[in-house]
Amino acid sequence: MPYAQNYDIQIYYEEIGQGYPFVLQHGLTSSIENWTLRGKNYIEALQDKFHLILVDARGHGRSNKPHKPEQYAMKHMVGDIVAVLDKLNIQRVAFWGYSMGGRIGLAAAKYAPERFTAYVIGGNGLSEKDSEGEMEELKGYIKLLENGTDAMISYLENLRGSKLEPWQYEKWRNADSDALIAYMSYYENIGMADYLPKLTAPFLFYAGDEDTYPHSRAKACAEIMQNAEFISLSGLNHSGASIGSPEALPYVLNFLEKVIVQ
Repeated sequence: MPYAQNYDIQIYYEEIGQGYPFVLQHGLTSSIENWTLRGKNYIEALQDKFHLILVDARGHGRSNKPHKPEQYAMKHMVGDIVAVLDKLNIQRVAFWGYSMGGRIGLAAAKYAPERFTAYVIGGNGLSEKDSEGEMEELKGYIKLLENGTDAMISYLENLRGSKLEPWQYEKWRNADSDALIAYMSYYENIGMADYLPKLTAPFLFYAGDEDTYPHSRAKACAEIMQNAEFISLSGLNHSGASIGSPEALPYVLNFLEKVIVQ
């Protein structure tokens, strides 16, 4: 299996397609399978023109799962991506991340801007501090995970009113609750207001207009940046606009066509 080493952490990745190198980073509690199973339409649309590099973030999938909250500092999670690129001997890539993956992408623009040429940030943005409502939501997830992944499965099924898909069951059965709790417990202000206005690389932000916090944050980020656009996806919440959403794909393809020279 392909792994890259970032100090004592092993990071799993997969490669699909050929062309311009393009990193795909999933969101919290997800894995590469979100792209290969749920997001097949993205892969099919991109693999003929892009060398897709799919990464399991630390704490997720087949990557190592540390249990100390400080090990989920954004500089470490960006370092994981850089370790994969170094192993593949790739100097410059485009980046697409959703939710937590979008947060990693924004941090990459601070900690390793020389390695990334363009960014697609879905369902996220940075703020100077987390809102009270969002913090309460995270605390609720932590409480569920403290009772094991079965509690989270039950919660998600009640929320959606139906059973999870088989691959989702498999994901949660193999999840490390302590690792996820460690990530959710660590809040870090990396200074959005200080560095986003200085960036010149092209950015595309998108979010569902029913996804309250990420939508407002993504829009705010685009407004203070030099070379950024924001797309609001009508009628979609965080899950609805996530990996596999057909509404997002045309905007992403159009953006890539404008900013990436093949």
